[in-house]
Amino acid sequence: MEPYRQSIAAVGLAIERGTRAVPNDGYFYVLFAGQVQGRYRTLKQAQAQYREILSNQDWKPKPLSPAPVNSSTEAVERYMDALEAYWADAHSHRRRGGKSMYRS
Repeated sequence: MEPYRQSIAAVGLAIERGTRAVPNDGYFYVLFAGQVQGRYRTLKQAQAQYREILSNQDWKPKPLSPAPVNSSTEAVERYMDALEAYWADAHSHRRRGGKSMYRS
């Protein structure tokens, strides 16, 4: 069984299975501030409690700021993508046959 971890470090909330913090018994554990809040057989049940605890906290994720776009780099990338697409289909545009292909 693979370890599983879903967490929000800023709040101290996590769902874990098979990690060092919880027993390796196949159950999903909901941890809040280092304390076990629940033990569930399915991830769906654990996520329900996880969302409930999270809704009681006054925490909102920080909005992501878009990365600045360099127009010259974007144009080059667009050209390279078009070139790659052309050469990927190039084999289908090539003429098949030899000298005597269309002779009767």
